[in-house]
Amino acid sequence: MTQIRVSHSLNDGESIALKQGDQHILLCKISGKYHAVSNICSHARVLLSKGRLRGTTITCPLHGARFDVTSGKCLGGPAFQDIASYSVSDEDNEIIIATDR
Repeated sequence: MTQIRVSHSLNDGESIALKQGDQHILLCKISGKYHAVSNICSHARVLLSKGRLRGTTITCPLHGARFDVTSGKCLGGPAFQDIASYSVSDEDNEIIIATDR
């Protein structure tokens, strides 16, 4: 397991795209809690960070697939596959994302 440490601070409803090696991650803050998911649409393979975040839903900018950023669950097509979701902790003004690599 790899840990990605981020010193950014986000306001509620904001997100930031992160990249470490070949891994693209979307970090979001929703209702005071940080969430991290894959930043790549499981259908079109484009960056979800280019889409729109409303509440807990990110919409792919290409075909409109929707994903829940709190779980990675696919909410609507044309995608049907969930995206990866990562564990996030907030320690000493640093956000730590635990990835599977």
